[in-house]
Amino acid sequence: MLLSIQFFLIWLIIIVLSKSNHNIYCSNGRPALWTFSMSNFSFSPQCPTPGRACHDKKGKCTKEYLCCPQTLKMSSKLALYDRATNIKFIRIGSDYKNTYRFYELNLTSNNHATHDNYAQWVFFDQTLRDLFEMPNARFWQSIVNCLQNYGIAYAYVPLNATSVTANISALTVLTRQKSSFDNLYICYMVTRKEHRRRGLGTLILQQIVQRALDEQRNGIKHVTLHVNTLNTVALELYERCGWRCYQYLPTYLDPDPHHATNHAYALILHLEKVKNVTGLCRDTNAVDINPQDDRKSIENCHRVPAQLRE
Repeated sequence: MLLSIQFFLIWLIIIVLSKSNHNIYCSNGRPALWTFSMSNFSFSPQCPTPGRACHDKKGKCTKEYLCCPQTLKMSSKLALYDRATNIKFIRIGSDYKNTYRFYELNLTSNNHATHDNYAQWVFFDQTLRDLFEMPNARFWQSIVNCLQNYGIAYAYVPLNATSVTANISALTVLTRQKSSFDNLYICYMVTRKEHRRRGLGTLILQQIVQRALDEQRNGIKHVTLHVNTLNTVALELYERCGWRCYQYLPTYLDPDPHHATNHAYALILHLEKVKNVTGLCRDTNAVDINPQDDRKSIENCHRVPAQLRE
């Protein structure tokens, strides 16, 4: 038995060394990773970056699942499928100001569920690093936790974009928290710097609240999130849209190069108080906020809501 194991390990090392001479590269210039499949006892090249094509020195593309995905081009179709990440982009509603198209990212999976999940996690990790302008950040673990538990994602893409996956202007990722199944939690919400101040954040929040209202039959009662205490722009947006702070959490967030602290406010929107989704963030009567809610925000977080300071 021991000899068999030793023989197998020697054979495995020989195969790995032989494969290292195969010059397969990803389009970003990095060599492809050779992964071993127990199903057919063979190695195949995989790109460390899903969505990037692999090719040999002659420029010929290999036919591996993650190595050679086609670029997901903008189209008028109601649904677009990205083979690299196994994500289906489902078009929602009409285009915004003839400039942006709104998609729900359907996280589908096939027979290679683990493989698909890995590709999707990497895609979101890299997209968030790009949108947040934090190339050295690691969103990996939080993305895994978010998407594994009822993950939902929405994105805005410019109509003139050549690639849907590479030109996301605004993105949000949601989940149902394991500790509170009546709560829809916003894991991430970010707009690319050059696309801010155009109303995309407001539209995404309206879509989130509408989704939460649709999920009320499944027990959803609140929409919550955490915001850096120094991120005043985001805080004022959420407060204007009906969220209120209910808890102050010191040193809760990961270090953020854009802010000098990692303290957080926990914000909550009670769905029972929402009266008009389409007026959210624009109409002060869209959410029934009473003085008691504002007092709780001041008492719990020592923060005066933006509306009371205007």
